[in-house]
Amino acid sequence: MSLVNTDVFFPKKGWPVFIGRAAILAILSAFPLWAMAAGDGPSRASAVSGSEKKFGIRVVSLRPTAGGRMLDLRFRVDDTEKAKAVLNKNRKAYLLDGNTGKTLMVPVTKAGAMRQTTLNPEKGRVYFMLFANPGGLVKEGGSVSLVIGDFRKDDLIVESSGTAMPAAEYPMRPGEHT
Repeated sequence: MSLVNTDVFFPKKGWPVFIGRAAILAILSAFPLWAMAAGDGPSRASAVSGSEKKFGIRVVSLRPTAGGRMLDLRFRVDDTEKAKAVLNKNRKAYLLDGNTGKTLMVPVTKAGAMRQTTLNPEKGRVYFMLFANPGGLVKEGGSVSLVIGDFRKDDLIVESSGTAMPAAEYPMRPGEHT
């Protein structure tokens, strides 16, 4: 008799469900590191654009995850009223691959779309969206356009998927010394 319910980790529906759940957990567990690495400045991938100012958000990062099968977008809210349009669940969100012109959509599971939405965005908070990247179509260094309703940001560069930050990038706590 097993003390652990293995159906939770290895559901009868098979490995695809297990892998999907594992990918979501891996992404969500990496969030605090990415948010700290992002700091308060603009992303290394791009400076704040006019479109970002108009819609009250700032793209922080776009990185491959889940073995390159998904792209993880992180963005920070700068203006809560303007950002409501971007964080509205009724606004379609997708990436356009700069090389092939293919559209990468936000996957929808039984739990809903793999993106954060809210009616009341919080200033300074980092939100995420995941996009399907079938067959690893878009690679590190690739260029995409982000479209969410009327918002559009071109020439986003897919960053490295490295999850470990160099020690110099970890923020120090008050009173902590090197």
